[in-house]
Amino acid sequence: MTTASVIIATYNRASLLEECLQHLARQTFVRGDEVLIADNGSTDHTAAVVARFASHFPAPLSRLVEPTPGKSHAVAAALRVASGTIVALTDDDVNVSREWLSELRTALVDPGVALAGGPVDPRWQRPAPGWLQLGGHSRLGAPLGLVDYGPVPAPLGQRTLLGSNMAVRRSVLQQVGGFATHLGKVRGTLLSGEDHELCQRIQSAGFAARYVPTARVRHWVPAERMRLLYFVGWFYWSGIANAAIEQGEAAGRPLSRVPAHFVRQFVSGLAGAAVSMVGGRMPAAVDRVLDSAFAAGYAAGRSGLVALAADTAPQVARSA
Repeated sequence: MTTASVIIATYNRASLLEECLQHLARQTFVRGDEVLIADNGSTDHTAAVVARFASHFPAPLSRLVEPTPGKSHAVAAALRVASGTIVALTDDDVNVSREWLSELRTALVDPGVALAGGPVDPRWQRPAPGWLQLGGHSRLGAPLGLVDYGPVPAPLGQRTLLGSNMAVRRSVLQQVGGFATHLGKVRGTLLSGEDHELCQRIQSAGFAARYVPTARVRHWVPAERMRLLYFVGWFYWSGIANAAIEQGEAAGRPLSRVPAHFVRQFVSGLAGAAVSMVGGRMPAAVDRVLDSAFAAGYAAGRSGLVALAADTAPQVARSA
C-alpha cells in the first residue's frame, strides 16, 4: 500500500493554516497516512490550531518544532520522522482540491516515477495590476508561487514543480540527499531555489518526474507581493540561487567570473526598460527590468558578493 506523509511547513500563519487544514481534512486518507506540521518557531496560536484539528482529523495529525530559520530546515526536520511511502508537500497558505492527495498517490503507484506535482492557481487578495500578465508561458507566476503547465499530463523535464504541490517517493528523496537547505526560503531574503534544484537532481539520478494537472491547489497571493519591487527582489535572489546551483554542479571545480553575456543582459535590460517605458509598454518594461535583476543577482552570487552555505547542499546520488 502506498501511504503518504503530508508535510506542511509553517511560521506565524495560524489563520491561513486553519483554512489549509480545513481543505486538507477533505482528502481521502488511507491507513498509514499522516499529516506533519513543521513549525518553524511560530509565536502566534499555531500550536492551538493544530491541537484543535488533531482531535478530530481523519488522519494522525501532529506538530513538531524546528527552530532553525528556513522552510527547508522545517521540512527536513519533518522528513526525519515521516513514515509514509511518499511525502506530499504543500504550504500553510494553500487550499488543496478534494482529489489532490489521491491524484498524487495514483501518479506515484508506478515505481519508475519518483516525483509528481500539479498546478498552483492563485487566490488573489486584490486584483492583479495591469503589468502582471500571467498568460501563456509568462515567468511572472514564479515569484507568486504559481504554476500551470496546461491540462495534459506529461514528463516534467526541465520544468519545475513547486513545494506547495509536490509529492516524492521518500526512499528516493533519502537516496538523493534530501532538500538543498542552502537554497531554501529564509526569513529576510527572497531566496527560493530548492524546488527547481530537487526536480533536476531527482531526474539526473535516473528517476522519472511527472506533471499531474488533476492535482490542483490554490495559493494565497497577498497584495504586498503584487508590487514591482517585490518582483525585482525575487528575480535578484533567483539569480543568486542559479549561481549557487551551478557552483554545486561544478563539484568543487573553480568557476570563471561572471560570463560576459550576463553583463550584457544587465545593461541591455535597463536600456530596454527605459525605451519600453517611454513607449508606454509597461509589461515589456517590467520584463526587461527583471532581466537586469536576475543578471545582477547571478553576478553577486558568482563573484562571491553573496555567499550561500554550500556545505549544506546534498550529495547527489546517481542510479547505477
